[in-house]
Amino acid sequence: MRNLTAVIFDLDQTLLDKDCSLVRFADHQYDSFQLKIFGIDKAEFIHQFTLMNHVVRPKEEVYKELIELFQIDPSLITGMLEDLNRNFARYAVGYPGLIEMLEELKASSFQLGMITNGRVFYQRNKIQSLGIENFFDEIIISEAVGLRKPDPAIFQLALTKLGVAASQSVFVGDNLKADIIPAKELGMATIWKQKNTSNEAADIVCDDLRDMAGQIQKLMALKTG
Repeated sequence: MRNLTAVIFDLDQTLLDKDCSLVRFADHQYDSFQLKIFGIDKAEFIHQFTLMNHVVRPKEEVYKELIELFQIDPSLITGMLEDLNRNFARYAVGYPGLIEMLEELKASSFQLGMITNGRVFYQRNKIQSLGIENFFDEIIISEAVGLRKPDPAIFQLALTKLGVAASQSVFVGDNLKADIIPAKELGMATIWKQKNTSNEAADIVCDDLRDMAGQIQKLMALKTG
């Protein structure tokens, strides 16, 4: 039997539906900056915007590439970047069952933590927009601590702040290399948020937050050693 007392989550593509959020924001930018006047197809702009923003890279580079690809007036870059920084969180969407899952875990007396790579203000705004900040005992954002996943040090920092051992915690994330493997190597139980797949590095695969509390209970029932 596992004595699990803490659950630590990734944010993007684990709690926050990044695909849906990007689509919603791209739709907003297309309309707000009147990109139709440049002869740009809205569906194609949304597709390319979403695709480019799934790669971890400076946002300035993303917008320069979009400007070149769609022949947009370069003077719009600054405004579009400022709009992203100020307003993206307004379009943030959580996966179905997000709030209910967190409520259930808190009611079961789990400590909750989060580790997310990114800029402090950008990630914090998304968390606040989702309405989930108060559920978490510790939120660690890479920029604030000078560490990034998959560095095991950022996982250990979360464990230390929560006051739990790796063997008492489970990590839930969507990225095998950045989330699951380093957490597993530290001795944490792991749930890989993916659909219709499996991997020996993860203890459980689950793509539905509405099932997550039940899956954690399954982990607790597994024999160890």
